Amino acid sequence: MTTSITGNDIIKLGLDLLREGELRIVEIVDAFQLAGIHATVLKLASLKSPFGGDRFFEPKQLSATEINYPVHERVTEFHAVKPQESDQGLTALERLGSFVATDADENISVFDLFKTAAAIQDCLLADVDREEPFLLVSADFSGIQDTVYTISSKGALKTLRARSFMLELLTEHIVYEILTKCHAERHAVIYSGGGGFSLLLPNRVGNVKSIEDYRDVLNTWALQEFSGKFFIALDATQFSSVSLDNDNAFQALRQSQSDRLDKLKRQKFLKQLDKLFTPAMPEQLTNHTECQITRRDDLTDKFMFDIGVKLGEQMSPDNKHEDGRIWVSESSYHQFRIGDKLATAQSVVRSKKTPEGTEPYFKYPSAKWSKENQSWVYYRIGDQQSKSADCWFMNDWTDGQPFLYANYVRKHGDLSVYAQRQETETLQKDRRIAKPDHTATFQGLAASSCGADLIGALHMDVDDMGNLFSSIGALAELSTKSRMLNLFFKVYLSQICKSNLGNGIEGTDIVGKNYTRKGRNVSVIYAGGDDLFILGAWDETAELAFDIHKCFYQFTGGIFDTLKNTNIGGLGISGGLTLHHPKFPLYQMARKSGDAESVAKYESGQKIKEGLKNRIALFYADHLNDVERKGKMESVNKNDDRIMLSIDWVQFNFVKKIVEFFACYGEIDNRSLVMKKLPNSVAFNLLDITYEWHEKGQLYMPHFLWLLKKHANDFDKNPNGLQFIKQHFILTKFNILHLPLIWIELLKRGR
Repeated sequence: MTTSITGNDIIKLGLDLLREGELRIVEIVDAFQLAGIHATVLKLASLKSPFGGDRFFEPKQLSATEINYPVHERVTEFHAVKPQESDQGLTALERLGSFVATDADENISVFDLFKTAAAIQDCLLADVDREEPFLLVSADFSGIQDTVYTISSKGALKTLRARSFMLELLTEHIVYEILTKCHAERHAVIYSGGGGFSLLLPNRVGNVKSIEDYRDVLNTWALQEFSGKFFIALDATQFSSVSLDNDNAFQALRQSQSDRLDKLKRQKFLKQLDKLFTPAMPEQLTNHTECQITRRDDLTDKFMFDIGVKLGEQMSPDNKHEDGRIWVSESSYHQFRIGDKLATAQSVVRSKKTPEGTEPYFKYPSAKWSKENQSWVYYRIGDQQSKSADCWFMNDWTDGQPFLYANYVRKHGDLSVYAQRQETETLQKDRRIAKPDHTATFQGLAASSCGADLIGALHMDVDDMGNLFSSIGALAELSTKSRMLNLFFKVYLSQICKSNLGNGIEGTDIVGKNYTRKGRNVSVIYAGGDDLFILGAWDETAELAFDIHKCFYQFTGGIFDTLKNTNIGGLGISGGLTLHHPKFPLYQMARKSGDAESVAKYESGQKIKEGLKNRIALFYADHLNDVERKGKMESVNKNDDRIMLSIDWVQFNFVKKIVEFFACYGEIDNRSLVMKKLPNSVAFNLLDITYEWHEKGQLYMPHFLWLLKKHANDFDKNPNGLQFIKQHFILTKFNILHLPLIWIELLKRGR
């Protein structure tokens, strides 16, 4: 091995491979062998889906506006990813080498392979412990939901998105600080996102202590900022090349580190116990002067600001009890303002100097931070890009460091005239105004629904991620799979919200809202790693859940078998959707939709086959558990559940067809579905019959047949209408028919 070749040189060689189509790696074969590649010559090949199946990605450049799905055939033409002379560095390699592989391993992208080999090479060359030259640094955040979602209703949606973004940015900040402190390059990042990260660093003398010291600094700050709700588990594990030589050793290394992270989370704030158990009187003595977003009461007047009648004014003895004041902490004030800026954000600018003027910012402790010398790093959100080295580009790989973020948000100016009016009236009660570029409120999103003015809260999570990642046996494989998931949830999700699904996939649009032109009335609160949380108009959120599943399934290599009416391959994803009044507490929306997701993964509706997932608990509510248990106890046939608490995605498609069938008999009039070709009572009467089934286990067939006969002429206004009803309502179990009928009844509601 020639020791003069560095990790940065390997990144350049990756670009050379893309240019030439073939590359000899004899001089750096050790690094590639430890990355899992046992070859001396690499040739370009189609990238096979890393999640299984026999589908291949088309060799394309990364794009934030076009979803790249794997296809059936191998593509052997690579002109689209050939670098230009100006293409240099890690970002260019990521943009060009993410959807192409080598013949040595078709499941690993060129980017992830060469990035991993570059990190390994730096460890082999550095002045390190020869016995254990590698350092695996991993972090796992705990308490994310308690930190993000437990806020009041004052500017809830914009503050919620800003708090979520704050934690995503914190991940990148910690990575940046550790890389700088340990003199490592960006290609040392194995993955980053989903509430954690993992790095491969050289095991230089002092690196472990530096990382552990920074862990204490971070948690001292986190204890003060989040009142003990949020904790950062950070571990640096030293290891030898043996752990990279085979799958079992690598899996054992990761499991060992996972156990250490779990131990840290069980003993959180151990170094800060003196602070935890030191009693202190609150600084703010009334409900009016404590932070109206987080309820913090430990801050002096100097760190309290108004978001009410005089935005940004500092609290003082003269104004703290004035009417119309909405006092919040310094960090909440900045988050409140940044929430609106995220809607048009294009960059994140990092600085060690305190920003001048009134521009809002996030601030985090640097690796040099100490009680005596509090060294901070500041981040501002920009609406344009800069050539500065400390400017990170949102979902952009053209130059510099990309920052991936699911930035889809509904703004006040995007809403309908009716929804804007409802939102304006609500804000005026708090003496606030609505501007076109401001984040839409819960009231505005609810008023954008067809029918009932309700908020849909959607939680979705990839199934069996623990098993998927615990079986990974190489660094490059870990890098590829985690990055692909991040790409879908952080970048492609925004396109799905716009109904720009790509690959000829049509977006779900039951009542003709024309999402391809206007986008959906939803806001992405969090998306990354393997899960997401979205709030929006109830009907649009329900349709979006189905579109997300379709796209995710195809992106991970799945196909739909029309002959067997079933899905083959691909990763499963489960979700929970709950409906709420716009004034319902935010943290309860998050909790209940999370409960619904758990039902989809682990609870009822799965009695026949244990462990079945890949489902959604649609319109889930707590009382359904009681109905299901009652039906189970009274049912003569113990294998026949009266009501399904969750359904699979094939059944969701069936639900959608029935909703579309009824919708074709009506039209939208004043935001509601009016059944002009069918009596309004038909769907309700059918729903009443299903409830008889749920509660008593009896299908009142005479009543059902009488209803069909009564409205036979009405159904015949639609070709094959009566045949459709008989097929779907007689031959189908009644334990899921309540879902499309509830959907129809909600569409018919309105002011």
